[in-house]
Amino acid sequence: MKKYGMLALIAFLMMSLSISAQDSNQRRREGNQPPRTMRMTAKERAEHMANVLELTSEQKEQVEELLKKHDEKRAEQMAKFREDRQQAQQQDREKRREEMRALMEQNMKEQDAELEKIIGKEKMEQWETYRQEQMKKRGSRGNAPSPRRR
Repeated sequence: MKKYGMLALIAFLMMSLSISAQDSNQRRREGNQPPRTMRMTAKERAEHMANVLELTSEQKEQVEELLKKHDEKRAEQMAKFREDRQQAQQQDREKRREEMRALMEQNMKEQDAELEKIIGKEKMEQWETYRQEQMKKRGSRGNAPSPRRR
């Protein structure tokens, strides 16, 4: 009788563990985790920059247009990489990942250069400092980009 009681207890524990594991996965899917999409639109990011850097309305509009242009460019590049990824073989994955990382880094540098033309060198340095502080607050994540350097 003790054997059956022990087996029943073990079976109960195993079932409860599997149920709790499924529950945590379900909670993660239902919204406790942020979606892996761009969180802010170009307009929202421009407004945020305007507040942080005290930009003029003209600078804010130029920054918003710049961000929209780069968002569209980034979306096109991502679509192209997704197509290519489906066709790529396992060996090429690391090479493609590095190409994509280099392209994204180049795009960020271009965007920063254009942004500096709009807001000026002093505010660009202020923005860089702000971005680095925000990255430190978030902590180091495995997929977080490294701080941009010009």
